[in-house]
Amino acid sequence: MAARRKVEVETEPSMVYQQPMSESRGFLEKMSPVLMVLVVVMAFALGSLWSKVKYLEGSPESGGRVVAGDTSVGQPQAGAEAVRPSSKFKDFGEALGTYAAKVGLDANKLLACVNNEEKAGVVEANYQEGVKAGVSGTPGFFVNGKFLGGAFPIDAFKELIDKELAGTGSTDYKTYKNQALVQAGAQGIFDPTPQTVSMEGAMMRGASAAKVTLVEFSDFQCPYCKVGYTTVKQLEKDYEGRIKFVFMNFPLRQIHPNAQKAAEAFECAREQGNDKAWALHDVMFDSQSEWSPAASI
Repeated sequence: MAARRKVEVETEPSMVYQQPMSESRGFLEKMSPVLMVLVVVMAFALGSLWSKVKYLEGSPESGGRVVAGDTSVGQPQAGAEAVRPSSKFKDFGEALGTYAAKVGLDANKLLACVNNEEKAGVVEANYQEGVKAGVSGTPGFFVNGKFLGGAFPIDAFKELIDKELAGTGSTDYKTYKNQALVQAGAQGIFDPTPQTVSMEGAMMRGASAAKVTLVEFSDFQCPYCKVGYTTVKQLEKDYEGRIKFVFMNFPLRQIHPNAQKAAEAFECAREQGNDKAWALHDVMFDSQSEWSPAASI
């Protein structure tokens, strides 16, 4: 099993990497990409500590690891007062019904599948594949097997993709020009040594014979993942016919109480057609702020 990598802490999307500044600007501006990487690395470290603590709390030695479908994860303890932002929906089920109708899904069929946890095993299989590959936070990307942990700027992805398309990809992070990649490589957040990630049964779109495969382990409730979603949409547009995108579920159940059911809903929607499932995928990310604070189901 690949070594466990540092996890990205869940903070506001404004913490993501910024574009490198022009060489002609002042010293502080030149150093801003490095400073931003250092900030995110520290955030990764804090998130890693949180993840490890939660893992130990749910490990077999302490009473059993949290499993798919356990909607108690992330909920307040008995007697605790929950502080939750307001939501336009009374619970996540109502949100799902609304979004299902919006994209042409049979809402009753979708909700029955989710409530019966029919796809919980599929979501768990995705999650375990991510753990096996060394993913411990979201979003986690693999570009032809090269790991990129976090919501990097689109230019970082483009350099990776361009090199893979040209057949000039390297296993040495120092050969890359994008400063965010170089700094992340030094910290282990970018690992250009390709590894195999099983995509069996996963949802994918794009050219099946594409030279570049972009795999994302994602959480529908994660703010960073929404940033990653926007980046991927642009990459699919810019590299149409040249890349293939594969989506893998990696719900952070300890801190995102609706993430598990959102992942199951996506998998359930596939029974009514892949196009409708992708449409639900998109609307859940686009409307994340609407349903994220809703009560769990």
